[in-house]
Amino acid sequence: MIIASMIVRTQVDKAEEIALQLKRLPNVSTHGVYKDDNIIVIIEAEREEELERLSRYIMNEFEGVLGTYPTFISSDENVLNL
Repeated sequence: MIIASMIVRTQVDKAEEIALQLKRLPNVSTHGVYKDDNIIVIIEAEREEELERLSRYIMNEFEGVLGTYPTFISSDENVLNL
């Protein structure tokens, strides 16, 4: 299992709405909006590719997202290819 966190940077006026939408995604939890436009996100995944797909999905499907920035990645097994 991989646990990762990322910051999702948004337009200020869209941050709260996007945070609510992100909470609905499977294996995703949010920890609020920080400094008006940054959403702190924790993701659980079985494989590294799932993290990449989710990051692309958030960038492409959520109007008002300006960027996704990984901040931490950890695994309970040797599954990461960094």
